[in-house]
Amino acid sequence: MTVDVDVRPAVQPGAEQDRRSERGRLRALVEAPEFFAFVFLVVLGAFLAVAQSGFLLEFNLQNVGRQTSVLLVLSVGILFVLLVGGIDLSVGGMIAFASVLAAHFADQMSVVAAFAIAVAACMAIGAINGLLVGVAEFSPIVVTLAVGQVLTGVALLMTANGPIQPTNESYSGLATSLVGPIPTIFIAAIACVVVAHVILSRARLGRYVYAVGGNETAAWLAGISTARVKIAAYVICGMFAGFAGVLASSRIGSGDASLGPAEMLMAFAAVFLGGVGFGTGRGNVIGVVFGALTLGVIGNGIDLYQLDSDWQYIVSGCLIIVAIAFQVLPGRLHWRRS
Repeated sequence: MTVDVDVRPAVQPGAEQDRRSERGRLRALVEAPEFFAFVFLVVLGAFLAVAQSGFLLEFNLQNVGRQTSVLLVLSVGILFVLLVGGIDLSVGGMIAFASVLAAHFADQMSVVAAFAIAVAACMAIGAINGLLVGVAEFSPIVVTLAVGQVLTGVALLMTANGPIQPTNESYSGLATSLVGPIPTIFIAAIACVVVAHVILSRARLGRYVYAVGGNETAAWLAGISTARVKIAAYVICGMFAGFAGVLASSRIGSGDASLGPAEMLMAFAAVFLGGVGFGTGRGNVIGVVFGALTLGVIGNGIDLYQLDSDWQYIVSGCLIIVAIAFQVLPGRLHWRRS
């Protein structure tokens, strides 16, 4: 009489649980809204690398870095106010105001001091926005739109005789200089991205920002001062908008009141393309970076093909619609299946 003995190793419950956990993490990664921006960026970069021999040249990649720097900085600033359930339409006016203010003071003091004054002024404006939205509970759309109009008007008054062109040659140094093969302006933008990432992922303020954006009432019941968090978010947005204005002004070598509106529209496009949900408290810096780089590469591709720059607005608008679809459709399909 023979007895069959099953010598196959028993499946450990812990191992099965680990596999399910890995599959869950992989599924969550693929379904993440920012994953679309990453995939699109990779596909777009690969296409341009094959179709345009000049895309991967060092000089062209440096141009991509310079062109994307302002967009990166402004986008991560906008992220903060969107995460707390607000919106800031004054950032276009802040860019114009910061560029004109920095250029105005550049010949009276050091360039660094002029830049610092411009950024500090935008932080103060951000604090005003935060007080009106977080404390007075005014509509963020109406308030920030009005503040942006005021700032644009001030910038126009300061440049009544045309853009302010500083005689200090170092004014454009931030945009034209290199650290090795990397443009200094791009390094400055990456530094801003790192600061924003640390605040949102490591600092207590970051946890409060996500809490307020996710459920403001629950955050208030948990003892979080929602008004202070909103004020902080608008101040940070103002800081990044001011720095974006300084970078944009350095790129063109002057203070110009016409700067701002185009950068603001592209920044909102980058944020939404990066998977940030409006009024949902959902989104992260990494997704915003993918969105900004995608639009930067699109702009560079349009330049390489010598197309009208207006195509960049058409493409970015279409991408916003597609990005929103990627955010909404998975939930709709899951609801219908259930």
